Amino acid sequence: MNCHKNHDCLDTCGVLNLEELEKKANRTIEFPQLAPLTGNAIALFTMFVLQEIVEQQAANPIANFANIIQLSNSIASLNSSIKTIQ
Repeated sequence: MNCHKNHDCLDTCGVLNLEELEKKANRTIEFPQLAPLTGNAIALFTMFVLQEIVEQQAANPIANFANIIQLSNSIASLNSSIKTIQ
């Protein structure tokens, strides 16, 4: 099975399909108005994932204090990367 043709390649074999990612990036370049939307979507998705991890780490806040601080800083940094769409 050639997992590089599947969209779930990372789940299947642990390898990113760089060719497919490059195609997606090139399509985004063709439509510049999509770039900020795509960036915002990626930032928001990542923020939600990090939020879930913070909630897991909060189960033992004393042992995971440093992790919680790092995750919170990452979320704040991503928040500042969100672009206003006009």
